[in-house]
Amino acid sequence: MSAAFLKKILNTAALLTLMAGASAAFAHAHLEQSTPAADSTVSNVKELRLAFTEGVEQAFTKVVLTHDQAPVAVSSIKTEPANKKILIVTPAQPLPAGTYNVKWNAVSVDTHKSTGDYSFTVSN
Repeated sequence: MSAAFLKKILNTAALLTLMAGASAAFAHAHLEQSTPAADSTVSNVKELRLAFTEGVEQAFTKVVLTHDQAPVAVSSIKTEPANKKILIVTPAQPLPAGTYNVKWNAVSVDTHKSTGDYSFTVSN
């Protein structure tokens, strides 16, 4: 193997490594999992747990919970102390039966913004 060919392989490997690192550095916090899960039917909801792919900034992350297009009062929205990827949303009152929509706007710890929404149903 010639030195020029080996140098070309090493340069290509270095470039691919840099590109992979750059894509991770510019990633956004996407919703990875939620409880209650999207499109699920549950019987009792005390809190919503939104798990993101990256840590989120609690102060700049918003969640709006609606029932029949009317806002539902929320007593707190905070990140889990040991895991900034988990956002805990606590409704002010128990949720009556019906369909709920969750709309979120997250700001990840690297300041990138992302948005999304999902629905779930509470049964009697």
